Amino acid sequence: KTFSTREFLARLRAVLRRSFLTAQHQKESREAQVAVGELWIDPSARTASIGGKALSLTAIEHDILLSLARSADRVKTREQLLLEVADRDFEVFDRSIDVHISSLRKKLGDDPKSPRYIETVRSAGYRMKKPGVE
Repeated sequence: KTFSTREFLARLRAVLRRSFLTAQHQKESREAQVAVGELWIDPSARTASIGGKALSLTAIEHDILLSLARSADRVKTREQLLLEVADRDFEVFDRSIDVHISSLRKKLGDDPKSPRYIETVRSAGYRMKKPGVE
């Protein structure tokens, strides 16, 4: 299938970003636990718990949660999250991240209308809320 130069450059940038993020992920996997309120994430053991209770997360859910927690209070776009956690090419309109966020919210006991952890930022993406910040 043929494609434009613009699309080729976008795909090339995505591949370079993913390879950089993979190297960065390997380095970060040796780092200490990440905590946001009662939520604890251990990157090296690939575990997460809330209030001392272990969460059963898929690999991609764990990576999304870790990415959001590491950048708590900063907005991450869907594309940024997908590039950081997905090992596949995706369409610009790919909304699979929304399904993973929905699943994460259920596992965290988070209400999308008044979230304690994962907040939707309209027309922008998602943000991990810091405790006590509204």
